[in-house]
Amino acid sequence: MSQTCYLLDPETTLVRAVTLPGGISFKPLYELIGCRLIELVRFDERHSLFVDEEGLQDGLTAFTIFEGYPQPLAGKIALVGGDGREPYTSPLISLEDAAAHFKCCRPVLDPVFATSDEKTPGGIIIAGALMGLQVRIERRAPTLAEGEA
Repeated sequence: MSQTCYLLDPETTLVRAVTLPGGISFKPLYELIGCRLIELVRFDERHSLFVDEEGLQDGLTAFTIFEGYPQPLAGKIALVGGDGREPYTSPLISLEDAAAHFKCCRPVLDPVFATSDEKTPGGIIIAGALMGLQVRIERRAPTLAEGEA
């Protein structure tokens, strides 16, 4: 018998229901998330998240903030029913309710321009010239994808 999980991809911000083959194997989750080592994070008393244990690394272009969790989660996230100690089941909450607990984030570089002729140690910078780049984090709610993948 097959099970459903909710898959969140922070790169695209899409969250969707995905059908997994039945059984007690975690192999489909490894393949779905696309990693070699998964970590279990409790979502609530009836659900668990499977995430890429090695996802936080150099060159990170997107990540997810999970409400109440102390650090960002990188890579795709699979939400399943169960506490991780027994075979997982389909989620018992709606896709919309699950998505409300996440924010998809990505670093963004904004140009900073001189507003008037400015004098710096390197010389005079003319108004309108690029002075540098400023980093900010863009946070967006996941986008619900219709139908199963």
